[in-house]
Amino acid sequence: MPAGVRIGVVADTHVGEFLEAVPAAVARALSGCDLILHAGDLSGPGVIERLERIAPVVAVRGDHDLPGAPLLPHAAVIAVGGRRIGLIHGDRSPPVDASVVACGLIAGRDLGYRAGLARHLVRRLGPLDLIVHGHWHEPSLARVGSTLVFSPGAVCPWGSLEGGRDPRPGVAGIADRLVRRYRRLLGPEAMRPRVGIVELGDGPIVARSVVLAVE
Repeated sequence: MPAGVRIGVVADTHVGEFLEAVPAAVARALSGCDLILHAGDLSGPGVIERLERIAPVVAVRGDHDLPGAPLLPHAAVIAVGGRRIGLIHGDRSPPVDASVVACGLIAGRDLGYRAGLARHLVRRLGPLDLIVHGHWHEPSLARVGSTLVFSPGAVCPWGSLEGGRDPRPGVAGIADRLVRRYRRLLGPEAMRPRVGIVELGDGPIVARSVVLAVE
């Protein structure tokens, strides 16, 4: 692809798990893109096919893939518009991710996982021009050395708690309650459905999060 490339970025659609289908607002927001990157948690089949009606898709697996979901790599590095872009879901080990949530709840505020995560992703994928990730359901943009690290936010930001549904039974319900409390710390703006747009041209990479218009 030549310079002047427009890339759509999608993460955490959770179709078949928490959403029935990819919202129509995603297609409207990504109209005109040359390429779409999906940063994991599709979670079921049909998502890639739906996005391919808009543009070619590169996708990686997440930590919420359901039976029947496409068998995808954990990470990918591609060359686009003269830039090297890494794509990964963004989850670390369960103890590390759980500690981020626990520390935030104990402190009663968002302590910020982003700096440590961004450095971790650069160590894992190497110094690239851009790394795209999801997992935390929150938009973020950071720079580690020469690498821009970008998360667009989530198509399904509240996950299993969308629509105020009851937590699941048993141990899973305890996790649901903790995650709900943690996400409230982030504030309502962070939990709006989003995709991202990345612009590649002759100048610096431009990455921005786009709030989806919900019918």
